[in-house]
Amino acid sequence: MPARRRPWSLAARVFGLQLAATLIIGAALLAALIVDGRQRAEDSAAERSLAVSRTVAADPAVQEALLGDDPTAALEPYALDLVATTRVDFVTIMSPDGVRFTHPDRSLIGKRFLGTITAAQRGETITETFTGSLGPSLRAVVPIDVDGRLVGIVSAGVTTENVAEILAPRVPFLIALTALTVAVNGAVALLLLRSLRRSAGSLGPQQMRRMVDFYESVLQSIREGVVLTDRDRRVVLYNDEAADLLGLPPAPDSLEPREPTALGIDARLAEVLGSGRRVVEESFVAGDRVLLVNQEPTTTIGRASAGDRTAAIMTLRDQSMLEQLSGELQSVRTMTGALRSQAHEYSNTLHTIVSLLELGRVDEAIALVTEASQSSQVLTDAVLGQVSDPVLAALLVGKSAQASERGVAMSVAAEPGVALPLTAQAVVSVVGNLLDNAIEAALRGEADRSVHFGLRDDGGRVALTVSDSGPGRGVSDQADWFERGATTKAGEPGAHGIGLAVVATLLSDRGATVALDDTGPTTVTVTFPAGAGGIR
Repeated sequence: MPARRRPWSLAARVFGLQLAATLIIGAALLAALIVDGRQRAEDSAAERSLAVSRTVAADPAVQEALLGDDPTAALEPYALDLVATTRVDFVTIMSPDGVRFTHPDRSLIGKRFLGTITAAQRGETITETFTGSLGPSLRAVVPIDVDGRLVGIVSAGVTTENVAEILAPRVPFLIALTALTVAVNGAVALLLLRSLRRSAGSLGPQQMRRMVDFYESVLQSIREGVVLTDRDRRVVLYNDEAADLLGLPPAPDSLEPREPTALGIDARLAEVLGSGRRVVEESFVAGDRVLLVNQEPTTTIGRASAGDRTAAIMTLRDQSMLEQLSGELQSVRTMTGALRSQAHEYSNTLHTIVSLLELGRVDEAIALVTEASQSSQVLTDAVLGQVSDPVLAALLVGKSAQASERGVAMSVAAEPGVALPLTAQAVVSVVGNLLDNAIEAALRGEADRSVHFGLRDDGGRVALTVSDSGPGRGVSDQADWFERGATTKAGEPGAHGIGLAVVATLLSDRGATVALDDTGPTTVTVTFPAGAGGIR
């Protein structure tokens, strides 16, 4: 089976087409130059023939000879001398009716001239190409008159063979000029071939089309936003996911490079795109989304000189989804911990009751059941009586049970009609993380381990406070306690310091401020702006 012929690459096709076009243009140029040269030679021959003919017609000796008895004897030597000295092939002097008096071929003297003489008989001068006794020639026909009377006609001309001989010396120059033109265009085509090979390699047009379609499909199918900027820090490409995350219209097939701010990109993200700097896992708020941003200059993924301005690629991920998943996970952890705490507490109480009954201490067993029931109900009633939000109330009851199991007393003080201006998932994430950290801090205290939760109206703004009786040391030393990874807990690096970072993102997205005070009991105060909701 014969081997399948490999298709030409794009570079080879462009080179072949340009080379073929160069050869065709060169051939056309050579033909045009030859035609033009021949035309110029013919024009020169016609002008020379006309000049010679007019000179003969104006010569008094010629006029006198035509009026004499033997014009041929007087004019033939004269005509042959003109042929030898003026580079014409013939000078024919004839009677008014066209009978030759002179001719290079003496056997034709006395015979009629082959050519047009009617115009000369009318006193007009003409030039023409005519096939006469010497073959095709360019000739001029001029009347000879004396005192207004036609006494003869003269015709001088150059054969076309001699015209070709006149053109022949020019042909090498024309060929050299054409060859030089082809060589220059060929060199340009070769440079273009090398440039295309560096850019497109051995890929053909169909392969490049398939590759572009493939990369376009990949670009649009990935679940991350991608924004590409050029060396001038202008946006040249973004996919549909980036358009959705940034609130931009879908990118057209041919996006003209535009400044990030001109596209309507958030000012902080526009600043990052305009800088072209490397960015790793930085959070930015864009509308109602929290975006995790990475940006990589192409200097690190291609060859570029130090200091060169390069293109950059930015990727965007919606961190709001991470917050949602974190909130759901925290909710499950909270409820699981509460159920485990209650199950443990009820198990201990149930074992005690069983033991009392086995010992016959029925009254003490009844008293214990009554006390446990009242204690649990009092806590539930206290929370439900102050907190109107069922999600927050359930969370506080569960956290109270967890704290109680670990030996931490938890108190709740919430003003009636005040609710957190957060979604249910955000409530679980924010309050759950703050209470978890407070309980952990209280456990590090030496005595009076307690946690307090407060919710109040602060002049039209909702204020949330969480305080604990922990030592508080090492908290205010942190540059930013709510940065990802900031923690005072022991353990594997990266295992802690995530919860408060999520809390900070949620709160900053809603315009809330966070204050941290550890001069007394460590207290975190979150204040939501007026008009954010939550006050009834």
